[in-house]
Amino acid sequence: MTLALRTRLAAISSILFGTLLAGFSVASYEILARRLDADASERLAELTDGLHGYLRVGDGTASVMFDPNDNDQATFVHEATRYYQVYDAETGQQLAASEGFAPLGLELTPDEVRAFRVHPETRDIDTEYGRLRISNSVRMGTDGRAYLLQVGVSLGPLDATLARYRDLLWWRVPAALTITVFASWWLSGFALRPLAQIARATREIDVRTLNRRLPVRGTGDELDRVAVAINDTLGHLEHSVDEMRQFSAALAHELRTPLAVLRGEIELALRAPEAREAQRAAFASQMEEIDRLTQLIDQILTLARAEAGQIRLTRAPVNLSELAGSLVEQLEPVAEARSVTLTCKASDAVIVVGDRSWLQRLLLNLLDNALKFTPAHGHVTVRVSRDAQSALIDVQDTGVGLSAADAAKVFQRFFRADPARSTSTPGAGLGLSLVQWIVGEHHGTMKVRSRPGDGSTFTVTLPITPAAD
Repeated sequence: MTLALRTRLAAISSILFGTLLAGFSVASYEILARRLDADASERLAELTDGLHGYLRVGDGTASVMFDPNDNDQATFVHEATRYYQVYDAETGQQLAASEGFAPLGLELTPDEVRAFRVHPETRDIDTEYGRLRISNSVRMGTDGRAYLLQVGVSLGPLDATLARYRDLLWWRVPAALTITVFASWWLSGFALRPLAQIARATREIDVRTLNRRLPVRGTGDELDRVAVAINDTLGHLEHSVDEMRQFSAALAHELRTPLAVLRGEIELALRAPEAREAQRAAFASQMEEIDRLTQLIDQILTLARAEAGQIRLTRAPVNLSELAGSLVEQLEPVAEARSVTLTCKASDAVIVVGDRSWLQRLLLNLLDNALKFTPAHGHVTVRVSRDAQSALIDVQDTGVGLSAADAAKVFQRFFRADPARSTSTPGAGLGLSLVQWIVGEHHGTMKVRSRPGDGSTFTVTLPITPAAD
């Protein structure tokens, strides 16, 4: 299943932004962690180097000497000695230890002291009270012996900061993604709104309104170029359709004269006293074909003039109930000759504003079509009714019916549901095309409901204006 363009744009934007946001969040967390770790190591180095200046070791003793009246010295020494201890690097004996080290159980063995003397590295230790970072450094005493100094800083604030930032990311990323999804959906709709307007304007253009053009905003962007390209195509199409209409009209007009002359000559030959019976039958058949061609040419000419906008409809109140009843009375002899029952069921005074002659032709074409395809002993019913805003004309028959595929094509020119019957069934497949044009000119709609073997129902819906009421 292919997603709509707006959905795809919103999804791509959300995925892209979500990926960038997740990557940025991970990167920012790593950068913050490294920065805090570097700050802790830098601070530990400062404390270790500074404490060397205050530490006095020698003769198996260790003490920190500073001026307690100097606030800066007192503050620094207090921080540096919060986690510290001093060992004799040769014997491994502990000479001094802060109260912060005592509960942590980090007292070194002589072997560990000697190992740290050789490799005085900094290491992180996990304790019950959090992580500590401890530096190891060797200091020479006044007695010439080596002493191991350990200074530690708590990594608890660093871990707490990272934990809070991590929690913030866990809440921020889903919220940001949710906002991004809605924002992407809105932005994609906003970006595609001009395209939707072009599509809406394009749908309103048909073969009768090829002179209309799509609006161009004047921004010169891609959408404007699309609109200009469509307008150019419409211009070429309008020119081509106009040429075809002129050709059809000219051809139909030119064919009428020779057909009329040919019919006259056949009539003269038919009346000739020396014509034999077989010749008379042939002449009669030829005249029927000529009449059929003449009717076809008249219909083509009418459609060509209609689509070219050369036919102007009058606007006046028309009583559809009275019009339908009158036509049914006129066509009853035709229906009786075909053994078809023709009835009219009309509400009182269903009035619309339109052209009476063309509405009469609409009804006549629908009734002629129904009678044409309804077998003997069938029924054709015309119903005229109205609702709050529309007038409804239903022409129902019990004829052969149409398949779904044929029903979708029934208003196309020259369409015949059963081509094999084109010679036996009069007509050229233009009547319903003309009906559709008449309905469109009256701002109405038309639909057909049909099933093979169950007949067809053509429904015309025409608006009822206040003038009609």
